[in-house]
Amino acid sequence: MSVFTKDAGRFLKSREANAMTGEYRERKVSVGLKPDEYTRSEYFGINQVMALLEQPGCMGLRVHHAKRWEDADGNPTEPGKGELKPRVLLTGVDAEGHDMPIREGSAGLKDGDDDGQALGDGPVCPRHCAN
Repeated sequence: MSVFTKDAGRFLKSREANAMTGEYRERKVSVGLKPDEYTRSEYFGINQVMALLEQPGCMGLRVHHAKRWEDADGNPTEPGKGELKPRVLLTGVDAEGHDMPIREGSAGLKDGDDDGQALGDGPVCPRHCAN
C-alpha cells in the first residue's frame, strides 16, 4: 500500500507542535543567534496552495527544505553575494510519490516560461509575522 494517500500525516496537539518549534528555536539560540536572525516559518496563500492541490491526480503536498542566496530584503542574489538563507518549496505529489509540475495557465505559473514545479518565495517570519 502506498504512503502517498490523501490522509497521510496526522494532526498534532498544540503541546507537541509547540515542543517541536520550541526545540528548533532553542537550538538556534544555543548557537548564538538572536530571534530576528533566523527564519522560523514561511507563509503561502491559499490560492497558490490550491493551484498545487487541484492538479489532476494530486494526493497532497511535499515540503522541500532549501537554501538560496538573498540580500537583506530577501531578494535572490548570485551565489556568494548576500546571505545563504533557509527557504521551503512546496510541490504537489501524485499517488506514486512523484513531484507534479503545475498545469499551464494556473495562478502559480508566471509568464509561461518555466515549468512552475515548486511554490516558493512566501513571506518569512520574523520579518512578516503577526507575533
